[in-house]
Parts: sequence; C-alpha cells; structure tokens
Amino acid sequence: MKLITALCFCFLSLSVSSEQVAKTMLAKHFVVAEQNKNQRKLKRKSAIYNNDLIFTGDKARAQIKFSEGTILTLGAETQFSVLEFNHGAHHQTPNATLEFVTGAFRVVTGEITKVARPNFKIKTPLGSIGIRGTDFWGGNLYSQETIDVILLDSEHPLIIENQFGRVVISEPGTGSTLRQGEAPSKPEKWSEQKLQDAVKTIQ
Repeated sequence: MKLITALCFCFLSLSVSSEQVAKTMLAKHFVVAEQNKNQRKLKRKSAIYNNDLIFTGDKARAQIKFSEGTILTLGAETQFSVLEFNHGAHHQTPNATLEFVTGAFRVVTGEITKVARPNFKIKTPLGSIGIRGTDFWGGNLYSQETIDVILLDSEHPLIIENQFGRVVISEPGTGSTLRQGEAPSKPEKWSEQKLQDAVKTIQ
C-alpha cells in the first residue's frame, strides 16, 4: 500500500512539473530551457513547462505567451524560471510564481490577474514583485548589483518588497531600485533616457 501511495505521489509530482503552461512566440539567437539538467533549444511555438529555467545568450531575445494571455519578454543574457503557473478549468485558484535571476524582462499580464485577489509574484535575488494586472519592466539596467523595476502601463499597482521594506508603484513611468541589504527605494519618475535604456534591453 505504501509503495502504491509513493508511486501515485511521484506521478502527481511529475504531472505538475511537466504541465505545459506557455509557448514561445519568439526565440532569437541562443534561447534554451532547462529542467532536471536536460536542456532543449527553444524556437517559435516551443512548449514551456512549469519548473523550466530559461536562459538567453548574447544579443538574444525571447517572447513567451502563457495559456491565459500573459506575455513575458526576455532580453539578452537573462535567466528566468517558471516556478509555477496555474490557470484554467482544472485549477480552482489561479496563481503564478516566476523567478528572475539576472538580465532583463517585461511582463504584460493576461487573465490570471483578472480575479478579486490575484496571486501573481516574481521572485528576485533582492526582493519580490507582487502583480495585480499590469505592464512593467524589470532587470539589471546599469549594474548587476541592483534590480530596477518600472511600471509602464496599468490601472493596478506593483508591490515591491523584501525583508527591509515595501513600496507600492501606482503611477506609470515611475520606478524603484532594489539593492542588497536595503529596502526598495522610494518610487520616482524615470527620465526619458532611463526609460529608453530599459526598453532597448527587450526590444
């Protein structure tokens, strides 16, 4: 009986981890996904699964569309993980947890945040980003030691927090910076040049 239970648990774990949650819309230059130490090169219409770690190389770009419409764009030399993305008829409570490691990204959310209390967050090495339905950019803009985040367009705020503090970004064009050992910086309006520099990383 114990053996059967263990086998069932293993099967369920594999089913969750291998669930397809998105497809690539664009994979320019070197773009790969890795899971269980196995790599596969991504191209247009390649499947993306829960627990995929995605890498992009020099001058690479990738754009990924999730099953409910969320679009994730990745810049060059970026590492980004799809830890969990649950949405659809067989998921009672939609939720998503992604993880940014390094590089640059943009997220435009889809149906998953169109609920009363959306549960969608992106983990980073310096804090987390809570998403309520939005279009925003994040990444290592001028330094690998900092992570910048800017709200591009939204009726809903971004919540950026770590163990040292929490800020809410509600005005498009406004951003915050995460640094090691510090609370997220007070939101401030970005210059046109800084905004252009961010957008270039994922164009």
